[in-house]
Amino acid sequence: MKKFIKKNAMALVALAIATGSYTLMSFGLEKTQTSFFYEYTSNSTDQEDIQNINNYERAEPDCEPGEHVCGVNLPTNTGDGNTPVQSEFDAVSSQLWSSEQAGAPASPQISMKE
Repeated sequence: MKKFIKKNAMALVALAIATGSYTLMSFGLEKTQTSFFYEYTSNSTDQEDIQNINNYERAEPDCEPGEHVCGVNLPTNTGDGNTPVQSEFDAVSSQLWSSEQAGAPASPQISMKE
């Protein structure tokens, strides 16, 4: 038995490390959220309003499929009711307007509503 353990010690150590790493990664993935929804709060369909950061606030997604901008998913959570990070919003601002004009999302980050 001692000979078996010595012979296979490295394999056992590698198996233990791999199992532990997989378990830790599984738990970490469940807790990681990579984007946060910012709801469009205005009823206006004007370009100025669609592209105005002050018309978006952090909220839970509640969009029925439709042809108007409902909101956008962005990487940073600024807290419920707060506007998005300016640089993140600026990066999708033109896509929000394109989505409104086309009646369909211009990127996977954008949600539409009726």
